[in-house]
Amino acid sequence: MPLGRDYAGQDCALARALAILGERWTMLIVRDAFHGLTRYDEFLRSLGLATNMLSARLQKLVEHGIMEHTGPRGSYHLTQKGRDLFPTLVTLMAWADRYEPGPDGPEVSIRHIGCDHDAGGVLRCEHCGEPIELSDLRVVPTQESLGPDGQPLPFTPPQLAAWAGRSRAR
Repeated sequence: MPLGRDYAGQDCALARALAILGERWTMLIVRDAFHGLTRYDEFLRSLGLATNMLSARLQKLVEHGIMEHTGPRGSYHLTQKGRDLFPTLVTLMAWADRYEPGPDGPEVSIRHIGCDHDAGGVLRCEHCGEPIELSDLRVVPTQESLGPDGQPLPFTPPQLAAWAGRSRAR
């Protein structure tokens, strides 16, 4: 039986993101766009995938507002929504360089122009700017995700497990 193309029953932000970005080749197209590629033939030459696959992935990126396409034989450019994927891309690359390096080590280095050192994939709190680790975080349901009884609405088992120990007092 073929796999579905969506994440039915997974009502979470990650499932919604993967429904758009999780198909094979999609993030590599975004990577190439960050590297300055804009033309269909440039993406085709860089990735070496079938033309129907490239067309479908580019069309989906355009439909979801991640890229924009100018004219019938025009170019593709990342929108602000697409450019906002940059931290995700850098973090995935840093993770792969650390845990799944190529045979000769990292293929590229993402350098900070200000100090000319590797940018890395460190997450920082948007409020205080401090670096954050997994142990510094907790999952909390938003007010919109609570039912009239104050309990989380139907969620996935991992979400419910994460919230099981939370205080009922809010």
